[in-house]
Amino acid sequence: MNTFSTEAICAITGSHPACIERWSKAGLISLHDSQTGWKIEQIGDIHRVVDMAASGASLTEIRVWQLEGKRTWTAGWPAHRGELLWQLEYGSDRALARLMRKIDHEYCGDDYINHVLRPLNKWLRQEDTLAGSVRRLARFHEAVLHRAQCVMRDAYRNNRVPLFLEAVSIADETDVWLEAIRLTRQGFGVELSLRVSDKPAVSTQRYQHHLLWCGRGISSNKHSQFIEKLNAGQPIRLCGPDTRVTLS
Repeated sequence: MNTFSTEAICAITGSHPACIERWSKAGLISLHDSQTGWKIEQIGDIHRVVDMAASGASLTEIRVWQLEGKRTWTAGWPAHRGELLWQLEYGSDRALARLMRKIDHEYCGDDYINHVLRPLNKWLRQEDTLAGSVRRLARFHEAVLHRAQCVMRDAYRNNRVPLFLEAVSIADETDVWLEAIRLTRQGFGVELSLRVSDKPAVSTQRYQHHLLWCGRGISSNKHSQFIEKLNAGQPIRLCGPDTRVTLS
């Protein structure tokens, strides 16, 4: 009988070991045998939980859906953004970090980054005009930085596939750290360089993937370096919200 390791299951289903563990404890998926691994029929169960979790439903709601055989209304991602906003206003640093960790462990990285943290970051920067907005934004950045450092350390200890994330322009530093979290939750060991310079950044280890983060475009000089490396067959790609080539 074919069985799979937790790492293989995560690669197949797009989940994360922390999610698998939390979902198992919540009774959403059957426990696997640590000696023999995951059975092939369990992959379908995990795929179904991944799909339901993509709505932002709580683990309790997902369990009810499983038992009743149908989905009902859920407050979903807006509820999680509201919880974080409440913690930013009234909670302690420890309570905020705990909530970030809880959401991180209950949902796939792309989902909670793109549906919770990035929208909240955008709102705090562009739409929050109430008293205390500067403090809330600063607390959010520190919470994201703390979470990124935690998951990146864990990935390093577990020898994840090395990836070098080099910022060539930055419009929002918090967004770069959010990308580091997202990539780490995809199974990479991310090394991040925030030093923006015409000279290529130097990583501390050999990497299998190299991403250039473009927050405010990419200079013609850096773009020429990128094309040269790409044509040489190096594993390099552009990423970020603005990959336009600029004059400077």
